[in-house]
Amino acid sequence: MLYAVISPEKQESFGFVDGLIPSLICILIVFAVLAVLSLILTLLNHIKALDVKQQPKVETTSNNNVTREHIDFEALDDDAKAAVLAATIDYREEVKTDVELISVKEI
Repeated sequence: MLYAVISPEKQESFGFVDGLIPSLICILIVFAVLAVLSLILTLLNHIKALDVKQQPKVETTSNNNVTREHIDFEALDDDAKAAVLAATIDYREEVKTDVELISVKEI
């Protein structure tokens, strides 16, 4: 494309170093566009961060009078393990915090 802009007389003396300037200009344009896009995305991210909503507090009640039987998780069959994991994941999504599985009650 650069040869189309240069006259035929100068094409023979046109060397590698003469092509570096247009190449560097193109590279700088690309990085300038990337920097502008990065700046725009950063600003949008900060605007989103200002719109943070308060998460509802989850009250936990402890009932120390309940006796719990310990069931070995590894001793459960595959269906029971899947049910326990699904219930734990569902509860974690509901309360939006990390949860810890303390016991499993088989019904």
